[in-house]
Amino acid sequence: MILAVDAGNTRIKWGFHDGKSWQERGWVATSDADRLGDSWEGQAQPGRIVASNVAGPDVANQMKEICKRWAMEIQWAAAEQSQCGVRNSYENPVQLGSDRWAALIAARSIAPKGCVVVNAGTAMTVDALSAEGVFLGGLIVPGLATMRRALAESTAAVGAAGGSFRVFPGNTADAVYSGVLSALAGSVGRMIAELSKVQSETPICLLSGGDAKFLLPLLSGEVMMLDNLVLDGLIRIAMA
Repeated sequence: MILAVDAGNTRIKWGFHDGKSWQERGWVATSDADRLGDSWEGQAQPGRIVASNVAGPDVANQMKEICKRWAMEIQWAAAEQSQCGVRNSYENPVQLGSDRWAALIAARSIAPKGCVVVNAGTAMTVDALSAEGVFLGGLIVPGLATMRRALAESTAAVGAAGGSFRVFPGNTADAVYSGVLSALAGSVGRMIAELSKVQSETPICLLSGGDAKFLLPLLSGEVMMLDNLVLDGLIRIAMA
């Protein structure tokens, strides 16, 4: 059994995988990282633990402490020059976030003809993966809630709450919500267009993250919404 953990800015997602399929999955808020132990109470000792952490050293230390129950070391995922069929073209390969790297590795097995990998969370990442398995580069933009909060904090008359998506918003709340979602969708659309220029086929978009469901209706072309690419990628890394 492999325990995979994806520690993000908002949530820590985890799953127990038997080498063929997920046996159990769950999550806790990152602010409640010390409750991970409660979530794993009663679970059999895994043979390996693999984790991606972009939530900082305090969370990493909490995870290490909890895993002491099994007297096991955590295998920390980190971007490499090449791994599991994906080549990294970042100027400094190790600078790429471990969550993005794991998602790209999962994406390679799902979309061998190239894809745009989107994780819509606290920040939204939009990464281009070529048909040859080369990570060409990607975008990082503020996520839905982050962008709304920044707008509210920087203006006197614009709030961060409420609103619905409208093509032609008729009130401020709808204008903010529709504007933010349109900006996010525009980032994805731009990356799809750019990747289409360098390969013969229009790439599929692999969409994940907590805000994926809000973004999905605004995206055109072939889009596949997935539960958690990062955990899937971590399993592939552990089994390589």
